[in-house]
Amino acid sequence: MEDEKAYRYWMHNLPGIGDRTIEKLLKEFGSAKDVYRARNHLPKQMLRKNASESIEEFSKSWEIEKQYAKLRQRGIRFYSLEDEEYPMRLKKLTHPPYALYCMGNMPEEECPSIAIIGARECSEYGRYMAEAFAGKMADAGVAVVSGMARGIDGISQRAAVDKKGRTYAVLGSGVDVCYPASNKKLYQDIQSTGGGILSVFPPGTSPQKTQFPERNRIVAGLSDVILVVEARAKSGTWITVDMALEQGKNVYAVPGRLTDRLSDGCNLLIRQGAGIALAPEDILAELVVLTNRQGNTSRKSSDRKKKDTENIAECLGFLDFYPKPADEILKEMRNAGISVEMPALLAELIGLCMEGRAKQVAGSHFVKV
Repeated sequence: MEDEKAYRYWMHNLPGIGDRTIEKLLKEFGSAKDVYRARNHLPKQMLRKNASESIEEFSKSWEIEKQYAKLRQRGIRFYSLEDEEYPMRLKKLTHPPYALYCMGNMPEEECPSIAIIGARECSEYGRYMAEAFAGKMADAGVAVVSGMARGIDGISQRAAVDKKGRTYAVLGSGVDVCYPASNKKLYQDIQSTGGGILSVFPPGTSPQKTQFPERNRIVAGLSDVILVVEARAKSGTWITVDMALEQGKNVYAVPGRLTDRLSDGCNLLIRQGAGIALAPEDILAELVVLTNRQGNTSRKSSDRKKKDTENIAECLGFLDFYPKPADEILKEMRNAGISVEMPALLAELIGLCMEGRAKQVAGSHFVKV
């Protein structure tokens, strides 16, 4: 299997060959190794003009096993669509990327995830909200996905790291190229705290403007929901939002002042139907529902949820006939000696609402019925 992976790595690095062409070649020849054997006789109708000559020249200096071994020695892992470890979230895309490179760890399938994105030149308000939402998500065990860009992206990922949470940075360059260079410390800390650096571009690829839309598509693809913290009316953030909507993901936005141009994008999104992010608990509640609906919870996570549910079976007793926020309920339960985490509490509260024994009002506030 490792032998075939080495050939897949060669194929993904071929000049002038994109994912669609790789798909055609594999359909024609069956495996990357067979594509390599037929490299001097590939059907010209499948290739771009002069691609045959480029492939032949490239392959002369590419030692299959040696190059793949060198990749592994650098701590870079290569996953193709054929691999079991390839993220299921990406396989669901209309055109999933053929390959994904990783330094650190890959996202866990059973772990809910959120993309937190926004302006590079953010305000202090934006910084505060990004840190608050990302920190709460990390505390609740939700993975934070973003592009490690300056501003909201990097701030939210730094907050997740500081809270000992998992965060995954998707780059518009190779995984071995830290961009922007000013986030070098964050780049290192993401890997050392259990997260990962991901890219669909081969190692050594420098950041190019044309590559960032694909980076944004992967950010959306790896996330269950999207949160926009700050954005101008016209910004690159909209690319990620549009792609997320195409993928059927729910988008939330943090509202801002009408006179603040950095909040124009968020306010416009809300006017167009995006969810209003007034508190992290609003999004956590949806993530709990999504996780349960998708049934992608591991045995370990299921056992933990069962234990939490047993612990909070009496949570109805902590509700009142006036609205009470979820974090206050959590605090009261913990003060009473009941060990519980926010995701499990929200799951139980939502269950009580579905049973008609409680009601959710004003976002993350609940009342007894």
